[in-house]
Amino acid sequence: MTETSSPNPLITLWYKPGQTLQGLIASGKGRSVAVFIAAIFGVVQVWPAFAAQGSARPGLLLLGAFVGVAGLYLFSWLLRNFSRWFGGGAELVDVRTALGWGLLPWAGLFGLLLVLVTATSGDARQMFPLFFAAIVYGFVILLSCLAVALRLSLMKAFFCLILTFLVSIFPLTFVMQLFFGVPGPEAP
Repeated sequence: MTETSSPNPLITLWYKPGQTLQGLIASGKGRSVAVFIAAIFGVVQVWPAFAAQGSARPGLLLLGAFVGVAGLYLFSWLLRNFSRWFGGGAELVDVRTALGWGLLPWAGLFGLLLVLVTATSGDARQMFPLFFAAIVYGFVILLSCLAVALRLSLMKAFFCLILTFLVSIFPLTFVMQLFFGVPGPEAP
């Protein structure tokens, strides 16, 4: 009698992203993990600012986690809506799961880069080709996950992702500039 165990999606995502995500969506699993990955991604993004201030502001890490999760919800909603223009028909929870799991390689890679930069006294230029290749591979994983969830081809998922990014990033940048202000040029 043989026991069959399902492989760990944290491992299979790296070499079978589409099939892994199909399994997660079909089983309804991985939703909370996707939100957790987005929170970790947000924390990794604010870590340099936190480290520069030296743990004087632990709320910065919570803010990063919150922005990561809020970004996951907003960006997945926009992706789902724009995918309809390309003929996609996706459930919002599936897109959120795909986006969260698709961020796993980038959260891991940026975290590893921070550790390596810290360990090498801030000089990680020698590793640039390796990290560039890894970031491109992470984008392929993200694109594969989104194509499965959005029910689109890879090319249509790519255009949907670009359109969503362009439509969302410019207004969000404008709103952030309104709220936080942009320092003007200093007078001589």
